[in-house]
Amino acid sequence: MKKLMDSFLVTKVLLNEICHNLLSNNIFEKKHNRYLLLCIIVALYILYFYLNMSELNKIFINRDEVSNELRNSLFSSLTNMIIIITGVIYLIVTLSFTLTKKMQYLLKILPFEKGSIWFGSVIFKLLLSYCSFLIVFAIIIPMLRLFHYNIGLNFLILIYCQLLFVASICFYYLIFYSLSNLVKLTFFNINNGLLVLFLFLYYFSFRFSIDMKFQTFNITVDHALVVKLMLILCILITSFVICINYLHTKIDNDVYTSNDFYIFKLPFNMKMNQLNLIILGTIRSKLTIRLLGVVILVFLLSLFDTKNILISLTTLVYIYPLISFSSIRYFNTTVSYRKMNSFLGLTSLKETFITTFMNFIINFPLVITSLLLSGDFVKSLYYGVILFEAGLIMSIIFPKNKSSLNEFSASVLCIVMAVGLYLISNSMLIFISVYLLLFSVKYYLLERSYLDEAA
Repeated sequence: MKKLMDSFLVTKVLLNEICHNLLSNNIFEKKHNRYLLLCIIVALYILYFYLNMSELNKIFINRDEVSNELRNSLFSSLTNMIIIITGVIYLIVTLSFTLTKKMQYLLKILPFEKGSIWFGSVIFKLLLSYCSFLIVFAIIIPMLRLFHYNIGLNFLILIYCQLLFVASICFYYLIFYSLSNLVKLTFFNINNGLLVLFLFLYYFSFRFSIDMKFQTFNITVDHALVVKLMLILCILITSFVICINYLHTKIDNDVYTSNDFYIFKLPFNMKMNQLNLIILGTIRSKLTIRLLGVVILVFLLSLFDTKNILISLTTLVYIYPLISFSSIRYFNTTVSYRKMNSFLGLTSLKETFITTFMNFIINFPLVITSLLLSGDFVKSLYYGVILFEAGLIMSIIFPKNKSSLNEFSASVLCIVMAVGLYLISNSMLIFISVYLLLFSVKYYLLERSYLDEAA
């Protein structure tokens, strides 16, 4: 019982850190800035929800047109969608959430029983993942209109979806962390690579086979079937939790504790000028290497699956903008020596232009592929450029060194903002207008950071 209470206390400490540090940036000292950020987030979410509803109305079907086979197919698609989304959420939480050094030290010196810190951090990350799932699930909910079920059955399906999320994330944690840690697959993030491989195969191969098979079953999705599935999920959750707890007793580490960047010696002939300083601030991030690995892995899997270089390059164009997301670590990677920028002659204006140059260098492969491949891939280039700027802005507003959750919050906000801006960037003129706005905001935030560091 004491171990359980200590674990809940660890979770409470982490949640308390969020409340005190999430909006600790000087920009949010004024209430109207907080309200402005909240209004922007709500507006983007409503816009995204509206676009999903608009697309749904285009494929809306009447009750008379819904057959039992179609309902089975829709139910299977909903199940597969939640399993895949949960895997992506787990991957994002794993890559973007680590404890700050201050929080690591605080948790280590507290008189907790062995395993309490681990269990408390697991509960915290589960809450984090569930909040992310609810944001996405709120957009999926309208899909239930296609089923034409009564209110009672829809309510049971909603509960089923929540249990499916918990079962799925327990499965991912068991296989891709606990088991992988035991057999030493966490080195070089091999476990995350295996998770990407699993999600790729599930999305492009397994789910179609499952949908086709489930559609042919002579069953009806009713109250009894959903209740049975819920009971099966409860049994699976219990089994997964028992296995995770058993495997953890064989693992020494309690929480994720690692540096966010690589420490390596510079080449002998490399001069430390302003450009190289910012380049190192970008490529030293472990997130950059991990995202690059994910993109290369997806490209190779696509090439192996299709045996067609053009199709694989097309897949690469759509997945490559993920690398721009690495800018979410830029400010945290450079925070240790930012006070020295003025001695190196680096100003906020110079840093703004140099990071813009880095943006286009990173997305240069998108420029080449967009020109070489036949098709409209310009929006992917827009998305990559916008995502880099949005990530860098979020890294300044929510510096990770201030709070363990700042980077995760920045990641979610960055994705929401980038998707919203991407949806409206249908022309070169709109894209340039949006980019100039982001450029101005970035310059303003960097100027504020230089003034704060000089104070």
